[in-house]
Amino acid sequence: MRFETIIACLPLPLVPVMASGAALSHHGGLILDCTPPLFFEESPANDSSVEIFDRFSFTASDNTDGATLKIWVDGKPVAPTITPQRSGRLTVEGRPDAPIGQPGSRVRILVSGFSKDGCERSHAYYVHVRPKG
Repeated sequence: MRFETIIACLPLPLVPVMASGAALSHHGGLILDCTPPLFFEESPANDSSVEIFDRFSFTASDNTDGATLKIWVDGKPVAPTITPQRSGRLTVEGRPDAPIGQPGSRVRILVSGFSKDGCERSHAYYVHVRPKG
């Protein structure tokens, strides 16, 4: 093998390292370590049954950036009402455009948001619509 060929091949193992980029937060800063937000205390609860689905609520952890929350009910965006708690957690409430009352329906609530230090998390839960009676 010629000396020029050996020298030309030396940087090849570094190409994948240089090609991969560092992760950036939604604020544009470099993410080295972060904690994603948590979403819990869903109402109605995950996998529960209701006669009509017309509202929902959940709690977001204290590291959640409330301005980044996005919510969809069955694929349609819903504008939430966000109320800060004294603990720093957020109470998030919302209503679909129209109540969902078709028996046998399964409603999907999808939540997406970032933590204050830039980590994203998505969370989905389901509510079943049961027959009236």
